[in-house]
Amino acid sequence: MRIGIDMSLIPGERAGGGQYAYQLGAALTRIDQRHRYRLYPVFYYIVHPDYPRAEFPTSARMRMAFRHLPPPMVLWLWRAEGGARIKEWLLGPVDLIHSTTFCVPPLSSRKRLVVTIYDLSFMVHPEFHVEINVQHCLAGTRAALDRADAILAISEHTRRDLVERLGARPERIIVTPLAHDPTHRPVTDVERLASVQQRYDLPERFVLFVGTLEPRKNLMRLVKAYARLSRSLQRDVSLVIAGGPGWLSESLRREVAQRGLTDRVRFIGYVRDEDMASLYSLATVFAYPSLYEGFGLPVLEAMACGVPVLTSNVSSLPEVAGGAAVLVTPTDVDAIADGLTQLLDDAALAAKLVARGLEWSTNFSWDRCARETLAVYESV
Repeated sequence: MRIGIDMSLIPGERAGGGQYAYQLGAALTRIDQRHRYRLYPVFYYIVHPDYPRAEFPTSARMRMAFRHLPPPMVLWLWRAEGGARIKEWLLGPVDLIHSTTFCVPPLSSRKRLVVTIYDLSFMVHPEFHVEINVQHCLAGTRAALDRADAILAISEHTRRDLVERLGARPERIIVTPLAHDPTHRPVTDVERLASVQQRYDLPERFVLFVGTLEPRKNLMRLVKAYARLSRSLQRDVSLVIAGGPGWLSESLRREVAQRGLTDRVRFIGYVRDEDMASLYSLATVFAYPSLYEGFGLPVLEAMACGVPVLTSNVSSLPEVAGGAAVLVTPTDVDAIADGLTQLLDDAALAAKLVARGLEWSTNFSWDRCARETLAVYESV
């Protein structure tokens, strides 16, 4: 079988859907020696101009599309208006297309279609999205339910949302849970840890958040919760926020400044993939009080690196945490502050959650995700 996979979210600062596409592709190179793959660095409306410099999974059975065409021509062809036939020609001679974005192409009868849906945050919390993104995601999800031969959901929670909010037929939705990067494990190498600590100017003890700086991640309440910690804890433990800026992130920085926390709350920006395991391992506590997640991959990554975790008791997060984290109501600033205090003051509780998290994280792997995804490809 010839399989085409949308890899258009990998270029740039790889996160979310880009991380999913990369890890799925890399795992397929390990487990599948039968089928051939065509990877799309550009896919319909998702066009990152730096895609020629991005790193993609590679193997003898996996080839990059458009490698013989100059990038300006590729971008022009994909962006051409009314070019449905041109776009299908760009997809090439494949039997099945896997869209990992909200782009759902109308295909000829010769091709099958599998679509991954991450979450319905654009419906549940439209206030966290710009209007054009709400319309794009809603149209893409409805088109997927109409056209796709199979829908992949990244959690049971996303599957329930699709059924309850959009009337999707449950038998058409297969849950393929995500996993942490295989390199995410506790780092004990002193020199490696010291290098990362120096590179990002990290304090000795800190509460860590990892993710895009946007309202859905609930960072404003996290900062307010940190401000309610005792003075002794604030002197001893900083708050480190890692991730690229999203929309409305400037208001978060103003909040930090207005509360006089500039010296205690650090924004370290996007962290290189090769530094992530060390960053997690250096953290005292990992805090992820997001208001809504389709999966919440940083929770699993932190557990795999041996960090005690605080996260929310809503959406998919309890499912991902699996009883190995402190769960709090994300809209309750006092609850977040109390949870942080527990983990920072109670060494026995923190150690217990570290052990549980390390064990729980072994239930997830990208090879498992790839095997379950491959089974869907073959079934359609």
